[in-house]
Amino acid sequence: MKKLTSALILLLIIVVVGGLGLRHLAQSQMESAIADLRAAIGPGASFTYATAAPRILARGARLTAVTYRNPALTLTASEAIVGRVTGNTIDGQHIGTLTLRQVQIMEPGATASIASLVLKGLVLPNTGPDLFRAPTPPRLDSLTLDSAQLTDLHVAVPAGQTDLTVAHATIRDYGLGRTSHLDVDTLAVQIRLTPTRRIGIGHLRIDGPDFAGQIASLLQSGHLIHTVGRRRFDVSALTIDTASPLLRIGHLEAEQEASASQDELETTITDLTAWPTPPQDQSLLRVIGYDHFAGRIHAVSTIQRQAGTMTLHPLDIDAPEMGHMTIMADLDQIPVDDPANLPETARIVSATIDWQDRSLAGHVLDGLARARQVDAEPYRQQVQAALAASPDPSMQALGHFLVQPDQRLRVMLRPPRPISVLMLGVALSMAGDPSTAGMLGLSISTP
Repeated sequence: MKKLTSALILLLIIVVVGGLGLRHLAQSQMESAIADLRAAIGPGASFTYATAAPRILARGARLTAVTYRNPALTLTASEAIVGRVTGNTIDGQHIGTLTLRQVQIMEPGATASIASLVLKGLVLPNTGPDLFRAPTPPRLDSLTLDSAQLTDLHVAVPAGQTDLTVAHATIRDYGLGRTSHLDVDTLAVQIRLTPTRRIGIGHLRIDGPDFAGQIASLLQSGHLIHTVGRRRFDVSALTIDTASPLLRIGHLEAEQEASASQDELETTITDLTAWPTPPQDQSLLRVIGYDHFAGRIHAVSTIQRQAGTMTLHPLDIDAPEMGHMTIMADLDQIPVDDPANLPETARIVSATIDWQDRSLAGHVLDGLARARQVDAEPYRQQVQAALAASPDPSMQALGHFLVQPDQRLRVMLRPPRPISVLMLGVALSMAGDPSTAGMLGLSISTP
């Protein structure tokens, strides 16, 4: 019995001493890791906390009241839990897991709050020793992440009177040269500048871009650079509102295959509803007797980057209450790296438009009669008679279509010189003029 008691006492002493030794080692490793972290963030930044306790088995620490500051921003968190810290190696400071709670981020012109942020596989860049200059703080594009999850994000930009909220978001495989993936649930943006805008997205998924590379290009040059590879965009429950609804999209799916010489893009939009922007009474939709547009869009396009050309093959617009349009077209002067400017610069080289009418033709004639303050039926008969008497076969075909709008109408544009997309609507409204028709290379038929 005495031997057993002695053995137990000896074992207890070993456990206590060993535990104290492990705790001392963990404390030493934690302080060393914090020192490495402070070195990694650069001399212009600071990192402070209220308390720090080592996590022995997790090779990490739990810190409270954490604050990080650099000249550009301040970040605070009520708690930071760090695990699997491997120290400052050649390729950077490795942190297996980092959980931040009740995060506040402040920078000039914007603030953000996050309820919870969980980072896994985080690598802070190792600036390394430099005898000639001090290391700079790490930039967002220089980090590497296996995954990051955040909940309850709120961003406020007072100058722009803009608020953004996200219920949940996940990003995977973030870092220069890595194919990244982004999932966002319940995104909302409110812009209180006049006119106010409210934008909502139920779910957003993006697969394929190198997000870190794109951020690097923005920081270095101010614009995004073209990258090769396959990318996929998936958006559900998109809404845009002002004082009244403007846009509803049930599902938007786009897939892009980009090479150095060309971009292939296929886009499908379903459950699309669009209302006129204020003042609604002056919109084209209201003029021709529609309250809104509802339908589906499918587009397949190819852009030749060096030539700056685009081929639509095809663009399908199906509106059950209006009709079905199919467009095959070639365009030039395409701003390949600035698609927002496409309507202003693009020109039509050639186009073929097929239209299967459901109600649009009658609405257009009724709208034209209202604009002229005449009765619709006599005006309709007058237009049909004038088109039938025209010597131009295209105008005769248009008149025949208006008499029997259940047949397919084909409009072909083969202009001698490319025509601006912005000028097309004006030119088509004057298509009865032979000189305008010649400028468009216009022909109309009912095949």
